[in-house]
Formats: sequence, C-alpha cells, structure tokens
Amino acid sequence: MLAGPQRGQLQRESKPCNLGTLVVHPPTGRWAVEALVAGSHNISKTVSVLVSGREVALPTDKEGRVKQGDLLILGDGNGVVAVTSGTPEMWTTNGIYREQRPEAFTPDGSRVLVTAGDSGLREFWSWSFAPRPTGVRVLPAGMTDSEGNLVTSGEPRIVLRHPRGGVRIAMQDATGTRPWKVGARLRQERRGLLTPLVLGNTLVFYRQGVWPPDGGDCDELNPGTYRRLELSTGQERVWRRHEGECSTRDFVAASVVRRTVYFIEGTIYSGNRLFEYDVARDATRELKFEGGVSKVLDISEDGRKLLVLTYPALVLHDVVDGSSIPLPRIAVGNGARLLAVP
Repeated sequence: MLAGPQRGQLQRESKPCNLGTLVVHPPTGRWAVEALVAGSHNISKTVSVLVSGREVALPTDKEGRVKQGDLLILGDGNGVVAVTSGTPEMWTTNGIYREQRPEAFTPDGSRVLVTAGDSGLREFWSWSFAPRPTGVRVLPAGMTDSEGNLVTSGEPRIVLRHPRGGVRIAMQDATGTRPWKVGARLRQERRGLLTPLVLGNTLVFYRQGVWPPDGGDCDELNPGTYRRLELSTGQERVWRRHEGECSTRDFVAASVVRRTVYFIEGTIYSGNRLFEYDVARDATRELKFEGGVSKVLDISEDGRKLLVLTYPALVLHDVVDGSSIPLPRIAVGNGARLLAVP
C-alpha cells in the first residue's frame, strides 16, 4: 500500500485459488482436485479460502497463522460435495511444501487415492467421498521414495521404489479401506529405474543411460533404454533405445484394456513427438500431430481416445482410426479430464 493507515504493507487477493491435479470417475461423474494454500509466512498472509461460497477451516499454528498445504475438494455434476484439509502433518510452517495430490478413484468411486508428502516423505491415503471425508493411510512413509508412483486406471498394482527397499510391487485393496499388500523385492536395481508401471503380467520401465564421469552429454554407446520385465518368468529385455538421451519423462498415459503405454520424446525446439507402445504386440509407433505435442491430459476408459494438448490446439484423438477432433482452446493446465467421449 502506498498511502493510508496500511501504507508499506503488501496485500494481495487471489481469485480463484491455485488448483492442482484433477482426477475424475466417469461412471459416477465424480471428481477430486487439490487446491494449494500458500499459508502465512514471510511476506505472504493467507486470510481465508472460500470454496463454492463457503469459508473453509484451515490448519493454523499456535500463533493462529495459516499453515501451508493442500486442500482436497470433492465434487460431482451438481457441484462441490466436500472439502477436507486431509492429513494434519502435511500442513507446515517451515517453508517446506507437502502436497496432497489426488491420483485416482477406487473402482466404485466411493474413495479417492491421494499421494502425500515432500522430497523426504511419501505415503498414500484413501479418503471417502462423503460430506465429511474420512481418511485411511494405505501405505506408510518409508516404503516408496519421492520420485513418484504411476497409478493406472483399472490396474490395482503399483510399483514402489526406495533406496533401501529396492523395487517392489504393491497390491491395492479394491475398497480403499485396508493397507496395501507389498510384495517381495525384485532383482532390478532401484538406481536409474524410471517411470515404472504394470500392465497385465508385464512391468514396463525406463533404465537411465550413462553420463561421462567428467560431465557432458549422454554416452552415445550407453543411452537410456525402454524395457519390459515379464513378471511370470523374470525375463527382462529392451524394447527401445533412446538414442542420444540418458533420461526421460514419465509415461504420459496407459491403458489396461488395450495394454498400451504412451510416451513423449523430443524437445520444444526439435518438436515433441508422441509414441505408443503396444505391450501385447511388442510394437512401437508414432502418433503424428501437426505442430508437436505439449502434453497428454487423459485417456478414455476403453483406451481408444487421448485428450492431447498440441501447440496449435486441444484435440481428442482416436488411436484406432487416427482421427482428431479439435476442441475449444482453453487454459487447461493440468485441469482437463474426460468424463465421457463421443
């Protein structure tokens, strides 16, 4: 403020709040989204948060200052159903942000799976879809590291990675009310094992390449490789070499029904290219889009349609016949999902 009794004070009002990851449950039309609350620290001061016209009770410290963290907002076709601040220990005042990010719904849509934590803490919770949500910790801290776990719709198994615990596969409880069952350690080395997921009886992942000890570009003789591990036999093999590159991004989508996985290669300068790997056929193909691909936002339940944000447009792409339907270009960020497809 430059004048008046509040001169010298910084004031800012944010509308709407900063929304994060969105997940949906197409059969019921239910959705869940995280809302990031900056809290009151340094020069920032959060006074209140309104959701659907209602003020939300926010966690505070002993001095009454709002902590930093995430709200979980639940809703359906009629609007907001509930708001919860989730797990108390995920709200902090030390400047370390701990997210509470929705990952998926249970098959019947009655609960939401949420990953919670920061760079040193990672656990999973299940929250009921109800006016007063209740949470159950289904995977405690210390079982998986902070590099993330890919959750695939329709696949109950999730790959866990940890520096000490190695690589293991956890089986989710279908009801979302009981702890996951964690399997034995696999022989695959944790270090350099990126973006793993299970499709059927196959574990698909990326093995990091080798950088020269003195720095520089990736060793052209030892680039990153896309691999598959047959869980029934333990056989591992390479299905694609990532020539000239040592690392990659997460798989952007996967379908349990079609047993396909999607990934992006390239840069915004050379042009991002989208590829499909068919696990059953052991075949890779490029899906071509004019102007290059920015991101894949969602995949339909039957695995046939991809919601793709290209640099020129937002399109609904049919991976079977190759057709694309242009959609209105809006500021989607990460907040666009498919509830129904034509």
